[in-house]
Amino acid sequence: MKRDENGIATTASESRPGVRPTSHRHVMLMIDPPIPARFDGIGRFAREHGWRLTLANRLVRAPRGWSGDGAIVTLRDDPAVLRFAEGLTRQGIPVVDITYHRPEISIPRAIPDYRGAGLVAARHFLDIGLKHAVWFSTSWSNVQRLFHEGLVAGMGERCEVARFVLSEILPRSRLDDPDRFAAALAPHLLALPKPVGLLAYNDEEAARISALCLDIGIQIPEEIAILGIGNDTFLCENQTVPISSVIDDLERNGYEGAALLARLMDGAPAPDAPVVVPCGGVRARRSTDTFAAESPILREAIQLLTERLDNPPSINRIAQLVGVSRATLDRLFLRELGRPPHAELLRRRLAQARELLRDTDLPAADISTRCGFCNPGWFSAAFAKAEGLPPLKWRTASRIGNASVPNHDERREKNRG
Repeated sequence: MKRDENGIATTASESRPGVRPTSHRHVMLMIDPPIPARFDGIGRFAREHGWRLTLANRLVRAPRGWSGDGAIVTLRDDPAVLRFAEGLTRQGIPVVDITYHRPEISIPRAIPDYRGAGLVAARHFLDIGLKHAVWFSTSWSNVQRLFHEGLVAGMGERCEVARFVLSEILPRSRLDDPDRFAAALAPHLLALPKPVGLLAYNDEEAARISALCLDIGIQIPEEIAILGIGNDTFLCENQTVPISSVIDDLERNGYEGAALLARLMDGAPAPDAPVVVPCGGVRARRSTDTFAAESPILREAIQLLTERLDNPPSINRIAQLVGVSRATLDRLFLRELGRPPHAELLRRRLAQARELLRDTDLPAADISTRCGFCNPGWFSAAFAKAEGLPPLKWRTASRIGNASVPNHDERREKNRG
């Protein structure tokens, strides 16, 4: 058997009389970074269709001598993967890319809706009253460009969107240096107009920015509301301020990539454009749990109201502390938030209750106490009115994917009702 310069069998198409039966197909995966959700999606499709999968260490070299039916790859800058994909394509073996970092390379693709994720982030920022936004990423590629493009389009012409790309500020050899990172970005973060929403390329970068903001005295979310992409539960929920994140649904990205490869292996023509997988909205956590009030008096009042949800000062006491009358404070809440102080307090308590129900196994009675409800019965009634399910049923539904944290528009509609 002859092989090309990459060690790929050049007689692969000759050794397969027709198309191999679906249940015996051999598919190569060369995917980096190895995000579990993508593998989960590909694996689910493979099990449903009887595929045999081989995972290559793409960081070393292309697999020599491999001959199979198709491949799923992530084309970035790794020359081994590029050579492997080109070699298979020359032999008529289908290859699917499940990213969009290299748009100049013509290849069938199934990709997340990067631009749509930016639009979702912008809507989330606008929902909480923000008029300024900033993009942050360590590097810049076509994928980051699409995220940023969606953010800019979603915020609209009247909103200012800044852009911080670390590789444009620091030399690449210093990108992982925490001291240089802080020294380079701290002045930019401090100079941003406040309040502002920050969208990071992924949850790891959101966590990095979050830690820096807290180190230099920037309040999250009151001054900077931080939003990641990917909804990595481990990262997002183990920060000083848990991080909200756009759900990019990479499990479905992997599944749709495998489904596209299956169609190509069946002889279907390659689609003219990438298959685009929509993102799944925002998983809201505390890093964006705010409303951008123009009035500094109102911002201070909200902070006092929410510092101790289990036992906050009375509304009258808060009015005294911020130096206005109770009637003036009520007017400020109504003018900027569209609801009175007690309704905002209830909204915050319900948001914390959702987090505790979703992320812990605490009894409903304990959650009621932690969130400041006077008794479990009132908590259950208020939660059911807002969410459509009593607390424990909502917990069960959320853990099997049938419930999601409502966005701010939905919460406002429920509060009005």
